[in-house]
Amino acid sequence: MDPLAFPVLAGAVLTEAVKFLFDRASAVLDRRAGRVPVEEPERVAGLPDTLQVRAAELTDARMERISQAQGAVRVYLSRPDLLQGDDEGLRELLGQLRRDLEEAYGRGLPFGDEQRPRLGAEVSQHADEISGQQVGIRAQGLTDKGRARVVQTAKTITESGEQVGLQFDGPIG
Repeated sequence: MDPLAFPVLAGAVLTEAVKFLFDRASAVLDRRAGRVPVEEPERVAGLPDTLQVRAAELTDARMERISQAQGAVRVYLSRPDLLQGDDEGLRELLGQLRRDLEEAYGRGLPFGDEQRPRLGAEVSQHADEISGQQVGIRAQGLTDKGRARVVQTAKTITESGEQVGLQFDGPIG
């Protein structure tokens, strides 16, 4: 199983997870739209610390995905009878929304008693144009305990440009 996949949840825990992601998506969209200052931290019940949006992560593509996911999640909130924890489509939707929100906040958002592996290396790179080389991580290899996550976007990669997520030259983990 993908360690970043959305867990199978049921009942009240699933409803709370969906509501939490919907509310976080709303908060991120409000900050991008300027209705709330980006630098204003969010105080969220149940979390010991505040959430802080990273403005550089509010890319057009990510905001479009968050907006679309928020609309789909709204349907589930208005029709809770549709919430089924083993619904693969719902889990995929929530998993992608959570990944986008985690990128926007720069931290994990686990649910229930979910145990998610800590990442050994995490890189987020975004560029308008790449004409040289953009490498997320260079390492010799990845051990069974090593984890890596690279998120890269580029509007244009020129003919001489190259975007590499992982290049193994040294160990991770």
